Order: sequence, then C-alpha cells, then structure tokens
Amino acid sequence: MKIHFGLRAYGKLRGAAFVATVIIIAGQVWIANALGLRPVWLLPAISGALLLISVVIYRDEYREPPRVLLHFAHAVVWVLVLSDLLCLIWLVLGIFFSHSQLPAGQLLITGIALWVVNVMVFALAYWEFDKDGPEARALNTDAYPDFVFPQQTDSSGTLAPKDWQPGFADYLYVSVTSATAFSPTDTMPYTKTAKLLMASESIISFFIFGMLVARAINIAAG
Repeated sequence: MKIHFGLRAYGKLRGAAFVATVIIIAGQVWIANALGLRPVWLLPAISGALLLISVVIYRDEYREPPRVLLHFAHAVVWVLVLSDLLCLIWLVLGIFFSHSQLPAGQLLITGIALWVVNVMVFALAYWEFDKDGPEARALNTDAYPDFVFPQQTDSSGTLAPKDWQPGFADYLYVSVTSATAFSPTDTMPYTKTAKLLMASESIISFFIFGMLVARAINIAAG
C-alpha cells in the first residue's frame, strides 16, 4: 500500500489525534491554571511547538515513516505525560496539604478534568507507539504490534475486514477501559512498551480516583 506523506495524508492518518492533542493541551492549560501551577504556559507551549513541527515536516516524497517525524511525535506524547504528572502532584498537594486555594468543590471538578485528560493522553500514547505509529500501520510494515485487538485475531473475516487497522477511537476505548478496570479487557498489550504504558495509566488513574473519593467524602462530611 503506497502512502503519500503530505498535508492530506497527515489529515487522514493523524487528523483525529491532532484534534485530540489540541484538546489535551487546552485541558492541561485549564487544569494547571486552576491548580496554580506556574508557569502555566511552559509545557503546553513546548508540546504545541513540537506538534506544529511534526505537521510542518510532513512531506509527500516520503515512502516510509521518517524517523525524525516519529521522534517529534513521541516527544509530544512524553511532554503531555510529564504535564499530566505535574498536575497530579499539584492536585495531591491541593487535596492533602491545603496547597491549593480552590474551594473543595472546584478542586473535585479539577480532579475529574485531570482524569479525563489523562485518559486522552494515554489514548494518544497507545495510538502513537503501537507498531511504530499510524504510518507504519498504514504501510503494513513488518513491525510487531504492541497491542492486539479482537478484530486482528479473526482469520475468518467475520468480525472485520482482513486488512482492518485500529483507529484513534479504538485506542481511546482501550485507554478508558484501562483507566476504569485497571487492567486490559478485550485488547491485550504484547510488548514491554505497551505493558508499561497501561500499567502507568492504571496507577495514575487509581491515584486520581482515590483522591476524588477522599475529597468527595470530605465534602459530604462538611
């Protein structure tokens, strides 16, 4: 399958993830501002710049995923994860050490927003790292998959076409199940990278859930 790597190809392969990344960055700005994490603009500016560079360097003369593109795309993910972790630390300080000046109810809402953003961040990470990214999946390279979906194990073609490939929505579903069940469900991680990512998301989600429950109990107790 020949893929031309230009702006149109970028929109086809990475359009949904681009929109998700913009939403993530906006959400992290709101959370950081609400929690009083300063400077608010630093990490979002870095991730935004890396995202724009990854768009600019997309060219239609490529016939295989360029490594420089993957480096910038992966850098976006790691900066977003780092921003998530810093927001989580500030949330912990705000809930347990009265570091934040936010009212209890608003602190609870901020925690929920952080959980939602965290789900989207890891969905982006799964989508970006699985089988070396969407370009490699579109080209059907020989790279081993990091995640195996049920449709990919069906040799009869009754569940999905034989050339079926997961889209961003599929990875978002995997992220939601990992963040709520704290374990794989129908899609299994097969590589160390995938297992590390899913374990990290489950641990972060567990901590966020625990803090939200603790804050809700405190609010109910008055």
